[in-house]
Amino acid sequence: MRCRLDVGRRESRDFLFARLPGVLMRLAASCQALLCSPIRLLHLAVLLCVLAIAPAAAYAQTYPDRPIRLVVPYPAGGATDFGARVVAKYLSQSLGQSVVVENVSGASGAIAAQKVIHAAADGYTLLAGTINEVVLVPIVNASVSYKYQDLTPVGEIGTTSFVLMANPKVAASQIDELLALLRKNPGKINVGIPGVGTLQHIAVAMLANQARVDWTVVPYKGAAPLNTDLLGGQVDLGVMTLPSAIQYIRDGKLKSLGLMSLQRDEDVKNLPTINEGREIKGFTTDAWLGLLAPAKTPAPIVQKINAALDKVLEMPEVRKSLVTAGFRPVAGTSAQFGQLLARDDARYRQVVASVKLVH
Repeated sequence: MRCRLDVGRRESRDFLFARLPGVLMRLAASCQALLCSPIRLLHLAVLLCVLAIAPAAAYAQTYPDRPIRLVVPYPAGGATDFGARVVAKYLSQSLGQSVVVENVSGASGAIAAQKVIHAAADGYTLLAGTINEVVLVPIVNASVSYKYQDLTPVGEIGTTSFVLMANPKVAASQIDELLALLRKNPGKINVGIPGVGTLQHIAVAMLANQARVDWTVVPYKGAAPLNTDLLGGQVDLGVMTLPSAIQYIRDGKLKSLGLMSLQRDEDVKNLPTINEGREIKGFTTDAWLGLLAPAKTPAPIVQKINAALDKVLEMPEVRKSLVTAGFRPVAGTSAQFGQLLARDDARYRQVVASVKLVH
């Protein structure tokens, strides 16, 4: 029986080999005809595009079917964490699945960014990213191996301004008084930042460069420990996001030396900017918060999350929470968010080079 099967297989193989040249010739002729016909070639290209998109589109229809992890690059209690948790709560309702916040701090946000970059590109791991770890850290820190293009922009959540804050013991109540104090005590007054290579770090370097003053920069592992030491007087000054600063200012626990922006905030109009003093003019370093996913996340999934995020940002209760905390909600497409990343990358590469912050 085995011998008969072997003979049958040899005959089938010989039959195929005998006919193979003719098959190949006909296939080649078909390809030649296709290449000679632009219309047929266009049809083939369209078909291939449809076949490539179809699996992702089908996958997006069932997405999400399990909880989503939202990685926050800083400790709980800071402005980024607050904004992320507000969005996560209502995004869960919009998408029909839990969005679980996971705080992953360290290395000025780079650890969290790398965690998301190396996650599966399936829409189930997102980054509540800021300009710090997404754009600036790769520019400032030469040892960081990733770049902003390793993440897919999903959508912007909002923007906020920085505030130059001081412990009540500091003998200055506005920017001009602070500059005079710094010149009398070069290098003796310290300013806290939430990490090396952050926008706050760049902001204090830009300000010192513009005002020609010298202070000691103290980096922290996130905004929460910085705020604690500023309140306790272990550090003299600190750069905070407006959401973090508002309550401390209202309670009288810390004092503002000026909003680090061109204009006053619409919802905190009684807070002057540092540009309203005699010396500093044209100074601005606004920050943003947004959702990002690993590179190569399917476009239909990105679009689905973006649509859900836009719906969340239109909710009055969400806008009220973000605005009260100092964020200016910004809805838009993933493409618009991507353009913002590209603009910031170009701008701060020039700024970092001018203040010599690369390490």
